Amino acid sequence: MILLYDKNISKNSLNHELNIEQSHHLHNVLRKRKGFELTVTDGNGLEWLGEINSFKNKKIELKKINLKIHENSKNKIHLVIAPAKNIKRMEWMLEKLTEMGITSITPILCDHSERKSLKTERLKKIMISALKQSKQFFLPELNPMISFENYIEEIKNQFYIAHCMDENLKNLFEINFKNTENTILIGPEGDFSEKEIKLSINSGGIPVSIGDNILRTETAGIIACNIISVKQQLENI
Repeated sequence: MILLYDKNISKNSLNHELNIEQSHHLHNVLRKRKGFELTVTDGNGLEWLGEINSFKNKKIELKKINLKIHENSKNKIHLVIAPAKNIKRMEWMLEKLTEMGITSITPILCDHSERKSLKTERLKKIMISALKQSKQFFLPELNPMISFENYIEEIKNQFYIAHCMDENLKNLFEINFKNTENTILIGPEGDFSEKEIKLSINSGGIPVSIGDNILRTETAGIIACNIISVKQQLENI
């Protein structure tokens, strides 16, 4: 089954017109014709099943067959991370995190950050592609980049901060994730600064380790989210 993404589709839509790019790919590349069935999602849990009804003015019109509203997982993971200097590594990480189904990603600007800005439109396209490939119906939220200090000022919930400055940190594997909503902060290649670590702890952050190895930022982000996801599921068995 082909899965398409369109944030504008509604559960009340009896018909839906695809944009020119999607229509061209379906009609001219995949050679799909009237009666072909496919699914469209809005990235918020909607699974809208339709069939090709017509092709006019370079656009395909779909007719609704059925729909399903998926319930979002009560286990939510928020990753707050300093983007790597190499944007390709950031793109790869976002692709994998989308496949994993985490809730949101917030890029942060830290004292040791090498990358100061992001072009989010391309990153969102990569995430949408990963959503379609992995046949999921919830698109993670990609938030605007924010400074570390401003993020710490705004956060209200309990959070974890992974860093390498203390050898006696509690390993993420050892934590019982009783809360269904968890936030993990991952620093840049040069780690968080001492000032940032102190600020986070003073704001209620729990310092943690994700292992003995020194990991690249994007690797640390994926491993941390995977650990939390597995532990959340085990807690609910």
